[in-house]
Amino acid sequence: MSDKNNSLHREFELERMVLFSDAVFAIAITLLIIEIKFPELPENYKESLNLFAMFEHTLIEFLGFFVSFFFIGMSWARHLKLFRYLKAYDGRVIVYNLLSLFFIVAFPFVASGITKVRPSFMFPMVIYLGNLMFMSLTNFLLSHYIFKQNPSLSMLGHEAEKIYIHKENQGSFFVLGIGFIIVVATAIISHLDNKAISNSFYALIILMVPMRLWLKKYKVKKSK
Repeated sequence: MSDKNNSLHREFELERMVLFSDAVFAIAITLLIIEIKFPELPENYKESLNLFAMFEHTLIEFLGFFVSFFFIGMSWARHLKLFRYLKAYDGRVIVYNLLSLFFIVAFPFVASGITKVRPSFMFPMVIYLGNLMFMSLTNFLLSHYIFKQNPSLSMLGHEAEKIYIHKENQGSFFVLGIGFIIVVATAIISHLDNKAISNSFYALIILMVPMRLWLKKYKVKKSK
């Protein structure tokens, strides 16, 4: 009877962790949109109304919202898949989960910097990419610890799905980590020359697509 009560108590604690995590994801997404305001109409809007100029800043904010929403949603989906197979937890699971949520909560801040990006000022994008990289790192550490270092925390079976989840997080960290190193190295070598940083960042965006597709194909083959 005592073992059954302990099991139920443990399950309740794990459910609290999942609910807390879901709440953090939801709050982060809400904070992304809450600061975006409809632009005010100028007093002489009838005489000289330039819709593009009027909505330019708002469109850039929505771009930051759209991209950040995608990354937060992707991270939530992976979190959902990972915790589907978790049957117990320990202190390291809590620490890795909180670290992952820290970088999720940071998204509204780093996304606000996108509106400050100019060809002569790329530093906010370095911060944004760094946040993405550390988010993917904590997701990888969490999946690696649960499925590789301490597999007793996860349910028995479902090995193919576990491998896929682990390699998905590993691949994302690999792509974003390499990208972040390239951008930071370019900044150091060029003595913070914004043009060089800008060129390396745009090159990274182009390279990330085939790299990501290759890793996706690789992971699907390995998980079969």
